[in-house]
Amino acid sequence: MSIYKAIIFDLDGTLYDKSGLARRLVMSQFLKGGLWMLKREREVRKELRGRHYESEDAFYEAFFSRFPRPESARRWYFETYMPDMVRILRSHYRVASWVETIVEELRPHASKLVVFSDYGFVREKLQAIGFKLDWADALFDAPALGGLKPCKESFEGVCREIDAQPCECLMVGDREDTDGDGARSVGMAFELVKNASKPDIEKYFDK
Repeated sequence: MSIYKAIIFDLDGTLYDKSGLARRLVMSQFLKGGLWMLKREREVRKELRGRHYESEDAFYEAFFSRFPRPESARRWYFETYMPDMVRILRSHYRVASWVETIVEELRPHASKLVVFSDYGFVREKLQAIGFKLDWADALFDAPALGGLKPCKESFEGVCREIDAQPCECLMVGDREDTDGDGARSVGMAFELVKNASKPDIEKYFDK
């Protein structure tokens, strides 16, 4: 039996090696004249990191209000930037080879596999890298939960939706300041991985 009811995986940099992704996104936006938007998007993410809003709509209203032209920024984000990210993932990235093995190892031990990303388009991004959607028991994105990692309320929201206490969950991610700090803020265990390396899941099971 697993000592955790759910193992929650970050997406980018955890389920696939995202090396070169930032460069490819910059090149894509350079060709489409969206470099300023991309730069501002990254700045706004840092500004809002960890803040909680009452709903997804409230989060995105706060997010896009920090651009000079909020409606143009919203269209760029949902109609250009995120679709470009999905396209780039489909062309250049693949889910880590260990992920299917983890699925096979977790299921007999009664642990749920959950994906929790700081971005939207979770389903589309997973499909783009070849992650089979039936491998996961639940998919979540931070904006839909009201705040970017390490927002405490977003981590609590994941636990609430999967009917688990934070102490019954393990967060696996590639960033201490977002995945790690968010997990620890609610009393959730955290496992750091780098470059989509395989977590040592043997220690997550009772002997």
